Amino acid sequence: MADVRVFFATNRNYQPANKRQVFGRTFNPDGVAALRFGYADFKSDPERPALQDLHVYPDILNQADVTKTGGGQFMEDLRAAMADGRRCDTLVFIHGFNVSFTGALQTAALLAQGLNVGGHPLNIVVFSWPSDGSAVPWMSYYSDREDARASGPSVARAFLKFRDFVIALNEADYCQRRVHLLTHSMGAYVLRQALQALIAKDRDGLTRLFDQILLAAPDEDDDAFEHDTKLRLLPRIGRQVTVYYNPNDKGLTVSDKTKANPDRLGSDGPRLVDLMPKKVALVDCRVVAGAADPFVEHSYYVRSQAMSDDISAVLADTPLETLPNRVFVERQRSWRIVAETGVKPARPPDPTRPDAPPT
Repeated sequence: MADVRVFFATNRNYQPANKRQVFGRTFNPDGVAALRFGYADFKSDPERPALQDLHVYPDILNQADVTKTGGGQFMEDLRAAMADGRRCDTLVFIHGFNVSFTGALQTAALLAQGLNVGGHPLNIVVFSWPSDGSAVPWMSYYSDREDARASGPSVARAFLKFRDFVIALNEADYCQRRVHLLTHSMGAYVLRQALQALIAKDRDGLTRLFDQILLAAPDEDDDAFEHDTKLRLLPRIGRQVTVYYNPNDKGLTVSDKTKANPDRLGSDGPRLVDLMPKKVALVDCRVVAGAADPFVEHSYYVRSQAMSDDISAVLADTPLETLPNRVFVERQRSWRIVAETGVKPARPPDPTRPDAPPT
């Protein structure tokens, strides 16, 4: 096995002849909710992990035995990885705007290198939806937002497949590990649409699918936790929700000012902090964001050692009041990360590359 294995689920179009981008910029031709599964193996590198191999599970239709479908093989291989004593929990990652399929995998590999729970590495699963992976500021943003909206039911379908797989496990096969969820930027909007699809299916049937849910720089409305039609019911599918925000986030400033969106949750946190559910913790990242992502201050979650340490501590279920490198700011009713503990090396992104780091 390679240094880092990243599992993936995607509703992108499969293009096996394209060795550089095996999954493209459009939806699966079988429908926006049609999923393909696989894994990618990377050679570790602190700047740009190198993709060594990519395996796509077969798309087996009309198969009564779920374990023999591509999704079933994916779930079983992931279960085996979680049962391996060298690894522990699994983190599901939903990327944001302007990210190619290969770029999403590479970011997930960086997360796999940087995060741990109790000194054990995490299994990483990326859900890659067809964001353009293009740097055309206006067209690609609006296109991605529509694609994010359409991808919600596909993510919900993946969540339900996971739930049904766990329910069907024999007691001897249950690995006693936890599954967490991390979204970045517009990935939080994809999550909103997935949540609404789950609510539409069975509002009263929302179950705890995840342990920790983390929203990093969410490109979401600042009133998202006030409305059932947005994220107010999100805490029902997780044990705790953490929102990482940065008032100096230029990426979300552009979203706010030029894309006619309301104030963003990832910029200044929620509009009314007193109405936040008790299961939601707020974390101000302004002190560390600039050093990790000096140009935009939007992708700080993956390039900051302080952020990696904080996320790892959250995933390890460290009590909020004992988390290191944080202070509580009473006026904001939120925590603040107070010092950078080391910035991971980074190269300036090259927007002409389809695997350029996300902006």
